[in-house]
Amino acid sequence: MRDYSIQGLGSISGGEFSRLTVEGMGNNHGNIMAEFLSIEGVFKSTGNVNAQVIECEGVADFFGNLRCKKLVMEGVLNLKGDSKLEADDIVGEGCINSKADINADRIKLHGCVNAKGIYGDQIEIESKEEGYSTIKKFLHKINLSEHGRASNIELIEATRIIITGVYAKEVNGHDIVIGPYCEVEKVDCTGTLRVHDTAKVGTIVGATPSA
Repeated sequence: MRDYSIQGLGSISGGEFSRLTVEGMGNNHGNIMAEFLSIEGVFKSTGNVNAQVIECEGVADFFGNLRCKKLVMEGVLNLKGDSKLEADDIVGEGCINSKADINADRIKLHGCVNAKGIYGDQIEIESKEEGYSTIKKFLHKINLSEHGRASNIELIEATRIIITGVYAKEVNGHDIVIGPYCEVEKVDCTGTLRVHDTAKVGTIVGATPSA
């Protein structure tokens, strides 16, 4: 495998890379396998991407499935169509937009997530403007959902869930914290449930909420 860098304008047709870096505007028209993928500019990929580590500090559009061990977010990642995201860990700040499912063992993201479903073991999503830089606040605002929340998710299912500023149709888990300014239509909890007094929760199954 080789190292390759796109600086300025560039295009590739897939391939296997040790380290693939995008520092300008890059396009990919094939499947990618990489140990490390760094996106610091604008990247558009029409193939499937499989990497050990992905760092997204720019804007990336993926029209194929995305699989990685670790995804480090500092920008905006858009999964187009029915493209799915699978990872062991998703961490950082920024926005992930998907019309399909996101599967990750652990998610700890300060930003916004829009997805059909999120499945994992430990999921923590904090969607609020405090602590954001000027550019992060702008990205946060342009990704606001129709419900006025930064994150809009149909289903969140995990063992441990902590959410802030999230709209969700359904949240299923063992230990659940519904934090400030959340709106959840249905919660199914098999363990402990805590609901902040500013959160709005509809139907609750399996647990009695505590402050």
